[in-house]
Amino acid sequence: MFSLTNRISLGVFQRIIIIGLSLCYLLSSFVSAQPVDVDEAESAVIHHSLKIILDPQKQSLSVEDSISLPDSMQGSPLRFSLNSNLRISNKPRRLEKLTTAASTEISQYSVSLGRRNRNRLVLAYSGTLFDSTRQSSAEQTSVEYGQSSTENMGIISEQGVYLNKSSAWLADFGSGLVSFDIQVEFADSASTWTAVSQGDRLGNNSWRSDQAMEEVYLIAADFTEYSQAADSVEILAYLREPDPNLASKYIDAAGRYLALYESLLGEYPYGKFALVESFRETEYGIPSFALLGEQLIRYPFILESSYPHEILHNWWGNGVYPDDETGNWSEGLTAYLADHLFREMNGLGHEYRKDMLLNYKNYVSAEADFPLSEFSAHNSAASQAVGHGKSLMLWHMLRIQLGDELFLSGLQQFYESYKFKRASFENIALHFSGLSGLDLNGFFRQWVNRTGAPELSISVEEVVGNRARIMLAQIQSGEPYTLRVPIALYYEGSEVPEIYDIDITQRLEGVMADDYDKLQAVLVDPYFDVFRRLDRKESVPTVGELFGAKAISFVLPEAERQYWRQMAEAFAVGVDAKIINAEDIFVLPQDRSVWILGRDNPFAQTVFAASELYGVEAKPSGILMSEGELEYANRSNVLVTRHPENAELALGFIDVDQIQTMPGIMGKLPYYGKYSYLSFLGDESSNDVRGIWPSMGSPMQWLKPGSQPAIDLSNLPTQQPLTVMPPK
Repeated sequence: MFSLTNRISLGVFQRIIIIGLSLCYLLSSFVSAQPVDVDEAESAVIHHSLKIILDPQKQSLSVEDSISLPDSMQGSPLRFSLNSNLRISNKPRRLEKLTTAASTEISQYSVSLGRRNRNRLVLAYSGTLFDSTRQSSAEQTSVEYGQSSTENMGIISEQGVYLNKSSAWLADFGSGLVSFDIQVEFADSASTWTAVSQGDRLGNNSWRSDQAMEEVYLIAADFTEYSQAADSVEILAYLREPDPNLASKYIDAAGRYLALYESLLGEYPYGKFALVESFRETEYGIPSFALLGEQLIRYPFILESSYPHEILHNWWGNGVYPDDETGNWSEGLTAYLADHLFREMNGLGHEYRKDMLLNYKNYVSAEADFPLSEFSAHNSAASQAVGHGKSLMLWHMLRIQLGDELFLSGLQQFYESYKFKRASFENIALHFSGLSGLDLNGFFRQWVNRTGAPELSISVEEVVGNRARIMLAQIQSGEPYTLRVPIALYYEGSEVPEIYDIDITQRLEGVMADDYDKLQAVLVDPYFDVFRRLDRKESVPTVGELFGAKAISFVLPEAERQYWRQMAEAFAVGVDAKIINAEDIFVLPQDRSVWILGRDNPFAQTVFAASELYGVEAKPSGILMSEGELEYANRSNVLVTRHPENAELALGFIDVDQIQTMPGIMGKLPYYGKYSYLSFLGDESSNDVRGIWPSMGSPMQWLKPGSQPAIDLSNLPTQQPLTVMPPK
């Protein structure tokens, strides 16, 4: 097996440094000489002892909160916030409601504690919580992982209860951590309901967490409960309808994933893990449970995609808390050790990383880009490509820098040191620098504080002595990056290439390789190990490229035009879009990407002609591809190719055989962004064909002119995963 840690280093090469070029870009340091005292926040933990009555029918709750305050909060008047719909009924000493705007959803209060009760404050309040406007636009879940960051101001309804920090249902004294115990009672109309929260179960509808939390969640509905013990952890499933088979699948999977991550990272931090079925299509990882939508949990792929991701969040994000003020690192690390790791265990980690780089290429323009230090939660495809994708690549490059053993040891120690505490990129840099003996400050400054990505190219020429001069150029507009770039050398007579890591810091830099006569090809970054902006020839046209375009045109056919216009208008929201009737133009717009809508569109033939290089052929009954013919009848088909007049632009085609399926296609298509072609079958618009075109050349590769036989650049040694799945 070929491991990331056993690649040959630069020492076998003679390095070439191009004199007179700019020095490595120096970024302002964010790492101090001394580590931050992470125990400082522990002294400020506030404990809430809560007695709650919920009435879903009336959309109301009543709360008695006995608050224990740390010594550090004594003295001056305290300030806290609470949802404006909640009215405080008791009269704590010197409680004052501060002046706020009439339209605000949050009220601010000031209170002074007496000498006798200087560490304790009791609040009693009640009211209704139902955010109807946001409830009506519940989150939609992607077919690829993508937790929505959309929040609401609290929902108490006959469908269920969802309360979190954004709901402001609990007195909030600022950014400090909290612990709690909670006892919930229900009105007679909801006597069969169950309440779920973080921490350990004390009894019926009673929960407690002595660990410091960022917030307190309260979930409730008329659940059917299933449970199973796994070592010291209770694994539960709360379903809205009885379904023992579904519960068993999720409980068994949770047991496997807990075993996987405990062996990889350390002991699971809670006494229980629960799958909780939501009445909204959420995809939330919450300390000690996952809240997944009722449709979502019935998709079979969720068990090996979103579910392990949300379980892993109990280590990163809900076990060690990111310091969002300086950048949320946990989303990238969780995606790396869940979504990416599962692909890596199947030998496809390089494909997952290429997908991340494609997302960055397609969705992140210079105007939409931002540094990781500013990422807290994603709210767009661009912010997800940075906050998840770029962060994931940072962790991957750190792994390559350290080697697998030291990387995993560092993660284990980091988790143990920062469990139930906040940690920043600064803390991470200091931790891994101290552990490895390497100065990683520059590495983290470059990838956390800097906007943008490197762009690379290669050239090779023969020099005296039967040697090859291999030059790597950084062609981005900004200063050069400090990079470790793998290159693969393909020699005549060898089944697999020789792979070397090259450290570069200059705009143009290179190495010498022996035996030019037998050298057949050179491939830069063969496994997509480096965060960089892909060249257009590396990035095949995809649906995501069209949805990420800043400017786009929609060309409408005459038949069923009103329906196609509805689709165009829905896809045109938030972008520079033009909607054009096909008969009004003679040639396609050449300054923007284009969607061609409908097989009766006269410009459909332009799409098919541009797709011929991928083996596409139009037939009267359908589209002939390598997979076979995609018939028009009872299907919706999608193709994306290159614009024939501008290779930097995409040209897309959508055909819907039955108009009644169009709303389903409109809702689904944006979530299939990684694919070049798609086909959906029948009234349900179920996707049964999808794929990505092969790459057609790249400036990241050099092929010796006239070399025979042709070189298979995909013939690479298999990369070894970080770990393997424990046996069932």
